Amino acid sequence: MQNGRSVLKRTVPLLLILGLAIGGAILLVATKPQAPPPESEEKVWVVATQTAAPARHFPVITLYGRIESARSSRLTSSLSTEVVDILCEEGERVSKGQPLVRLDERDAQLRLKQRSAELTEIRALIASEEHRFDSDRHILESERRLQALAQQEVERAQRLKADKLAAQARIDEAQQVKLRQDIAVAQRQLAVQDHEARLARLQAQLKKAESLQALAKLDVERSLLRAPFDARITRVPASPGNRTRPGDVLVELYALDALQVRAQIPNAKLATVETALNSGHPLTAQARTGTQQRLALQLTRLAGDIKPGRGGRDGLFELKAPAADLAIGDIVSLQLQLPAVDNSLALPREALYSNNRLYTISDGRLKRHRVERLGETLDNRPGPPLDTMPATESTNWLLVRSASITPGSLIVTTQLPNAVEGLKVREQRTSTPNTLSE
Repeated sequence: MQNGRSVLKRTVPLLLILGLAIGGAILLVATKPQAPPPESEEKVWVVATQTAAPARHFPVITLYGRIESARSSRLTSSLSTEVVDILCEEGERVSKGQPLVRLDERDAQLRLKQRSAELTEIRALIASEEHRFDSDRHILESERRLQALAQQEVERAQRLKADKLAAQARIDEAQQVKLRQDIAVAQRQLAVQDHEARLARLQAQLKKAESLQALAKLDVERSLLRAPFDARITRVPASPGNRTRPGDVLVELYALDALQVRAQIPNAKLATVETALNSGHPLTAQARTGTQQRLALQLTRLAGDIKPGRGGRDGLFELKAPAADLAIGDIVSLQLQLPAVDNSLALPREALYSNNRLYTISDGRLKRHRVERLGETLDNRPGPPLDTMPATESTNWLLVRSASITPGSLIVTTQLPNAVEGLKVREQRTSTPNTLSE
């Protein structure tokens, strides 16, 4: 019992001392003087700008197409014969009427001689019919005179019998002569009347013979295949010594003066293009082939059908000037110029955010604007149409329109990673490359 009290007497002073020490430490911390917080300065972003100048610009859209020819032919054989000689080569340019393939014409020549002989025979039959007709007419006149004489003889015999100067036998004989002469006149008259039918039949045979002779002449001419127009040879499957049948392809070629470019126009631009074509507004384009050759084109019409699974309709572009060394099937990149758009802005691609907004500077801070994207243009200055621009390397500028942007506003043309409305910025005034921050 006495031990417990002695322990308690020793512990209580220690706890009081410990409590006083902790309280003093807390008091010192609580009464420590507070240092003022450091003032943070807002970051200013340096941006490039462009002064807003709404004007009339010509939008362009980039398309990809293929060179083709509006007129291409596959020259086939019309005869069953042999190939004698090939007078052209693949890739060769040929002129209209130039011989390309020579076929064996001996069979055709024999058929022509046969048809010519048949024609000569028909013409001889027609001449004979004309002579026969003239003869029948003269003979008919004589037969009718004989018929009149026979009639007179019958009448004379009847008078004699009435006077009892002739027997009945003489009357019967005269009537027989009269009947025979009537038959002769009828036959001769029928021969004269049938002349037109016989002549018409011979004339029909003549036309048939003339047609067969003309076909035989065509076969002789077709034994030498000629170029139907100024063209370029794409394929020559024929070879000397080959036996050809009617319909076999001997040469394939395409017209040099009918080259065109077929390119798909997206559905989003079809209404604009159709409206321009229907109103007679010319739509021009610049194109570049795989060999870097530049072409001046004009959209003349749209295809009559839409291919399944495609997102547009084919447009057909004609060359405004002849071009050398173009091959069908070559892929071309072209920029089609659409009708001009008023109150539009041409800006660098870096000015646009999320495809539908951009920023201007107002009192040193960013101000957001929603814009309508109209496409692209080849120049950020209001200028001439595409076909009058020099054929130099062009930079595509974005073409937008916004009613909230006033002329003279400073449009930010630097892509900021954290661009939000109200961000503090400063216009870059040097010619050094764009920087994102100070």
